[in-house]
Formats: sequence, structure tokens, C-alpha cells
Amino acid sequence: MHPMTSSTSPMLAMRLIQRLKRKQTRRPNAFTLVELLVVVAIVGILSAVALPNFLSQTDKAKATEAKTQISSTLKQAHAKYLEDGATPETVIANMTSNYGTPADDTTLFNYAETTPDFTDPVYTVVATANGTDNGLGTREIQGCVNFDTGLVKVGSNLADSATAVDCTP
Repeated sequence: MHPMTSSTSPMLAMRLIQRLKRKQTRRPNAFTLVELLVVVAIVGILSAVALPNFLSQTDKAKATEAKTQISSTLKQAHAKYLEDGATPETVIANMTSNYGTPADDTTLFNYAETTPDFTDPVYTVVATANGTDNGLGTREIQGCVNFDTGLVKVGSNLADSATAVDCTP
């Protein structure tokens, strides 16, 4: 062992050890570029997966509005028919006042009666997107009520042309 000299005093050795320890335990203050790129890639992948699902949910919600209004109109028309034997309304203004059907261009859909021949006991209403929402285009959904049986059916999906719903017994 070497004898201690004035240049290698214990105080100097302690400082050197402390400085080395500080350098070893120092942590970086920022993220590396690779870490940031990994996070951006993960967020991008999650967005690509989640966004289409979110958009389809909004279309389902819009379809629910149409289904609810069609169902309400059909039930009101059936109740009116049962009360006073009135033939169902075919003009939207009368449908609005008698059945509570929304007037044209007040919601996302316009509603119309599509069965002018009342020898058939089936009353059919179709909801057509009115252009208020560009995402809907001119999609339609249809519903019907059979006045003899009281059966009410409403289509399940918005489509480019309304799929006929069968209310015959």
C-alpha cells in the first residue's frame, strides 16, 4: 500500500466518491425520441381501431331517433283508428297534429305515409334522412302497423332504400 501523500487526502477521496455516485444515480430529465415515437404509434393504432366503432355508434343513435318516431306515429295512428275508426292520415301536417309526427326538416328525418290504399289494414310510415346530416345521405327506415291485429314493426337498420317491413298477419 502506498503511503498517503498530501495530494491524496481523505477529504479529496470522499469528494471523488460522492461525485461518482451522483453521476451514476442521475436520471434523464426528458423522454428519448424513441419513447415518444412508440407512444405516438400506440395512440395512432388505438385511434384507427376506435374511430370506426365510434362513428357506427353515432349512426345507430340516429337510427334510434327514426325508429322511436316511427313507432310513436304508428301507435298513435292505431289508437286513433280504434277510437273513432278514422282512416289514417297521409299528409305530414295532419300526421303532425294527430300523431305527433315531427314536421319536415325539424329533425334529421322527414316522415311520410306510404300506403294510400286503405283496403289493406296495414299502415306504413317511412323515415327518410333529409340532408340535415351529411353522414346520413338519403338513408331510410320503414315501419308498419296492422290495424286488425295491432302488430307494430319497425325496420332494424338505416339503408339506402327502406327495406319493406311485413305487418300482414
